[in-house]
Order: sequence, then C-alpha cells, then structure tokens
Amino acid sequence: MIRSASKSQAEKEADKDNITVTKMVSSFFMSFLDWKFSIPFALNQCGSILFNVLVVQFPVTAVVPCVNAIQFIATYVVGRLMGEEMKSNSIKQKLGLALSLVAIIGMLCID
Repeated sequence: MIRSASKSQAEKEADKDNITVTKMVSSFFMSFLDWKFSIPFALNQCGSILFNVLVVQFPVTAVVPCVNAIQFIATYVVGRLMGEEMKSNSIKQKLGLALSLVAIIGMLCID
C-alpha cells in the first residue's frame, strides 16, 4: 500500500502505456491467426515480391503497366468471386481483360 501510494502519476501512466503497447502488439500478432486477414496479407506480400522480381528482370517502363493491368484483373476477378456485379458488363471490358492477360503472359514468357 505504501509503495502504490508513493508512485507518482507519471509512473502510473507509464505502466498504463506499457499495458496498452503490449495489448496492441499482441492483437497485431493475433490478427495473423485469422484467415480473413492472413490470406489477403500473404497475397499482397506475394504481389510486392513479384513486383520487385519484375523490376529487376525487365525495364520499369514495361513493369509498371504490367503491374497495373494485374491489379485491375485481380480486382475484377476477386469482385466477381465475392458476387459483385459490374454496372456495364460489355464485351469490350472482357476483351480488354483478355488482351491484358495475353500481354502479361507474353512479357513474362518472352525474354
């Protein structure tokens, strides 16, 4: 009782901050156990690794449009898998996605 009474307000706040930081760090690591977080996070990191590999192997002027096309295609595919409907679902959009895929595959296969 004497020790707790002798603690200053700053020391008490420091103890609270330590608990808050510990709680925050533990919740950060616990979020990796949730598949709804860990799978998209892992896919995102794989995309970052792929981008760096492509930048090393190909010129930046070719990689950036390729990565942008991959992003649009992935967004479309994941949106469709989640049940989202596009407002205008035209043949031009599907043709554009197909041509983008062909260009990406061509860039990766032809060196």
